[in-house]
Amino acid sequence: MILEYLQPDPSLLDGVTVLLRAAQYATSLGAAGIGLFLAGFGPRLGAAGMAHLRRWLLGVALAGIAVSLLGLLLRAYILSGNEAWFDGAVWRAMMVSRIGDAFWLRSGGLALLALAAAPWPVAPALAAMGALMAAASYAAMGHSTLYRPRQELSALVTLHLLAVGFWIGSLPLLIRAARAGEAPLIAAWSRAAIAMVAVVVLAGGIAAVLLVPRWGLLFAAWYGWAMIAKLALVLGLIALAAWHKLRLTPALEAGGEAAREHLARSIRAEAILALLVFWAAAEMVSVHPIDAGHRIAA
Repeated sequence: MILEYLQPDPSLLDGVTVLLRAAQYATSLGAAGIGLFLAGFGPRLGAAGMAHLRRWLLGVALAGIAVSLLGLLLRAYILSGNEAWFDGAVWRAMMVSRIGDAFWLRSGGLALLALAAAPWPVAPALAAMGALMAAASYAAMGHSTLYRPRQELSALVTLHLLAVGFWIGSLPLLIRAARAGEAPLIAAWSRAAIAMVAVVVLAGGIAAVLLVPRWGLLFAAWYGWAMIAKLALVLGLIALAAWHKLRLTPALEAGGEAAREHLARSIRAEAILALLVFWAAAEMVSVHPIDAGHRIAA
């Protein structure tokens, strides 16, 4: 929304689209992360923890489907020239395009994640598949489909978002675990999160280099500034995660009662910072990385 209003002719609808896109990231990737937590750490959860996870998974997955539908309606309205919500020609063209591909892939993944909230033996498999589909939907359209090497960019985007989803989607579950004093669960998650952070940084960094091959072009477009803002927020997340692992989690393992609420509050702050990361990412993808003349389209 901020970058939209820095343009010569800002559009309120395009600004709303940015906010809706940020909400879509938060819900769809959040649901994917909760699903991955279920697949990877479900056996470590007690009855209360599993019930909490299932409530969050169902709620966030359904919210993701609702936000995706709202985004699709708004896109149709904009493409029709802000004249009609239900223009048949616009809808036909949109649903056979990459917009439709991404919507169906994301909605299908979120539907699987919602189904994984049920106490079925196949729930972890459904959750893992749904998470993969939800993350891959963002590689079905956007910058990764416009520039070469297309396949490599799509794979990097999907891998990056799976790791982001696991990290961010786990946070509400970790808040409950911290308050319950479940130090072994949090410690196990922290060990897995080290690998996830490495994937976030490496996959995201390689994708950024492929999209902006010359650093001199980074400040030639708003994309570069938004990327820097996102990077600064991600570094803040990494710093908080390191604080949790090195100081607060050992204090929780030592049995300190005050450490429970301290860690829960700090994870809540991490979740707020994560929402700002999604907003920065939504701003970033609302503009082109660099002038089209600098790249060869795929």
